[in-house]
Amino acid sequence: MQYTDRMALLDKPPTPGTRTAALDRIRAALPDLAPAERRVADRILEDPSQAIALSISEFAELVGVAQPTVSRFCRNVGFPGYAALRLGVANDFAADSHNARDVAGDLLGGIADRLRSDSNLQLAGQALRAARQIEIWTTAQLAPAGAALAAGLAELSARAAHSAVPAHWPTRARGLEPGSVVVLLTYDGTEFGADPGLEAARAAGAKIVYIAAMPARPLLKSADISVPLPEGPGSGLAGAELVGLLLAETMTDAVRELSALAGPQGPVSPWRAWPAQTIFLPGGPATGGEPIPAIRITAPESVRRETLVLFYNGFTAPKEQGLPPGVPNNRVSPHIVASLLNAGHDVLIPEMPGHGERKRAWENVAVVHRESFTGRGADYLAMARDESPLIVDAVLAHGLVADPARLAVVGQSWGGFHAIAKLAADPRIRCGVAIMPVCDVTLLPDFADLGDRPRVRSGNLGPDLGAGLAARPLLIIAGSRDTLCTPEHIAAFVSGISPAYEAAGASNRLQHVVLDDAGHEFDARQVDGALTLLDQHLGSRA
Repeated sequence: MQYTDRMALLDKPPTPGTRTAALDRIRAALPDLAPAERRVADRILEDPSQAIALSISEFAELVGVAQPTVSRFCRNVGFPGYAALRLGVANDFAADSHNARDVAGDLLGGIADRLRSDSNLQLAGQALRAARQIEIWTTAQLAPAGAALAAGLAELSARAAHSAVPAHWPTRARGLEPGSVVVLLTYDGTEFGADPGLEAARAAGAKIVYIAAMPARPLLKSADISVPLPEGPGSGLAGAELVGLLLAETMTDAVRELSALAGPQGPVSPWRAWPAQTIFLPGGPATGGEPIPAIRITAPESVRRETLVLFYNGFTAPKEQGLPPGVPNNRVSPHIVASLLNAGHDVLIPEMPGHGERKRAWENVAVVHRESFTGRGADYLAMARDESPLIVDAVLAHGLVADPARLAVVGQSWGGFHAIAKLAADPRIRCGVAIMPVCDVTLLPDFADLGDRPRVRSGNLGPDLGAGLAARPLLIIAGSRDTLCTPEHIAAFVSGISPAYEAAGASNRLQHVVLDDAGHEFDARQVDGALTLLDQHLGSRA
């Protein structure tokens, strides 16, 4: 077909928020469609909200055709599949809402402001971000908004699905995992409360978020979270749809903000697993002959730079904690690692001494480190420096990076200690970033009384490292509210190594940043600074 050939460039689903003229394409294709496909097209044009609301099996059943007929129809109008067509129709609804917003001006701006400032909407956003699964159930009137919300949440790696068919809700509810959320979205006072799907959702232990402009009192009392939906401009379907789409956009933005996503957009997310490989780097005298376990993560092929960043986690964290999606309630490392990957850098996470596989399974990390610091067993602080050449030798020998000039090291908290130690111990590493680094181990409560121990005195980060670090680029990031790795003790370390950089004529290569209103936690500005330094010294993306 001529139309199919012309639209063959659309070889992947449209990005949420982009207009695809899906309905216009369907109208233009009508003369060339087979009779069964024509029935599919007529149904979509008659009621686009059904195409948005239903799954392919549900829609095929409604139209009275086989699922392959629906799939073939989608390809013949320029979409790779039914999911892409649904998203295209939903996006066009959203784009139309933006056009209408230009016309409605201040009124719609006021509605959007009310939604953004609603504390209940923020609570709902928190529930969606933490949910294992999300079901969005709407009346037919707000089906476009439900589909747009599901698409937006899916882009943030949330497991979200939408349905506007109450008969299907009980089955969907019975498949919910513990920790799921069901969003009920309606403009009027529809009584979801008597629906068997809602009963099944409650039986499955799902949290209920109820969003309505004219809420039903029983649901207001029984829902876990209720969000008032402002009334739309004018009256009728158009006003309700417009407000629903504003709600979808605002809710997605709230979840995006709660996700603390940083760095360039890409397929890697701190909330979603990303392929990785466990490897073992050869050991040597510095490791007692034991190999160093590590996780290798390759950047998306479309942006890959052939660079490698060694990454180190915080104290007690095994190497796996840096691998997206990390562990619940602690995604500091996965946030940073995901950003590095989306920026095109391959990442290698070596296990730190006394952590994960480099200790006995039953041993406590703090206990084994205390023993080390007091003189028993391996000297972990010395090992942090001494094993650096082994790691660099291994990544070069195994082709993980072709040139040490394309090798960097990044670490946060205890990993920041390791980042600085590794950089100082091997001049082949091009540059480094230390985020909230532990420069003095006695600031950790478990070791506060060990300042006089010889291993601690010799192993702490101090001015002696200046000669090994200068004049390579090093960014050290502190937080003004950090009570663990205080800005004062980080500043003292920076002051100690500054003379070495000055003597090398490279003062500008030592950067010290204190982030306002940041504590010992993830902050997107940490990623911004790290990626800027890596762009400058490993080469920016083409």
